Amino acid sequence: MTSKNRRITRRNALKSSIGMAAASFCPGTVSRALGFESANERPRLGVIGCGVRWDKRVFVEDGRYGVGKEFPKFGDVVSVCDVDANRLDRAKGIVKGWLGKDPKTAGDYRRIIDDPNIDVVHISTPDHWHAKIAIEAMLAGKDVYCEKPMTLTIEEGRLICDVVKKTGAVFQVGTQQRSSRQFIKAIAMIRDGRLGKLHRVQCGIGGAPASPELPAAQPPKHLDWNRWLGPLHRARHGSIYACSAA
Repeated sequence: MTSKNRRITRRNALKSSIGMAAASFCPGTVSRALGFESANERPRLGVIGCGVRWDKRVFVEDGRYGVGKEFPKFGDVVSVCDVDANRLDRAKGIVKGWLGKDPKTAGDYRRIIDDPNIDVVHISTPDHWHAKIAIEAMLAGKDVYCEKPMTLTIEEGRLICDVVKKTGAVFQVGTQQRSSRQFIKAIAMIRDGRLGKLHRVQCGIGGAPASPELPAAQPPKHLDWNRWLGPLHRARHGSIYACSAA
């Protein structure tokens, strides 16, 4: 099988298994992302962030959460990571129920980034972690599926695009709504010229729920609060995207 064919196979596998459901660049190219395929053609997944996607409130009737029930059909979840020990333990139990064995566990996402046996990283962290983890994962030779929003700033989006081009990694974002029938129909009507010449486009995403006033509180013992803050805590001290020397 040619490298090109392997690439198509992995892209389809990633889309099926997960889609259904800046950087000072280090020198060199990322070889594993350019046509790599695990020996058994089942991508090995590392999950970073085991919060709401693993919560009982979004469980389906068979006891497995949302899109996650698709994972075992196409790949193996070999490692889970979360800064909340309770959520980490819950995710570990869910994966064991799927695959019959415990996944590796970590409180630090870098354990997954550094694991050469992981092919695909699923990022389901709070929004402020998305860009940093995605960039580091792709530079480490992994493909990425990231929950929305992809970034918090235009700059971060440009950095991710640059890293995708540099590494050749597959990068997919969980914006499935754009595939809904009404959006596809609207796009087709516009491209067919049925709305005439457009001079202005205005987008509306509706309102968002407002948070009540939250009292100050000490972080619970099972939560690594400083690691949860991550880039929010360090951003004032310089770029969070600097890549250490190879």
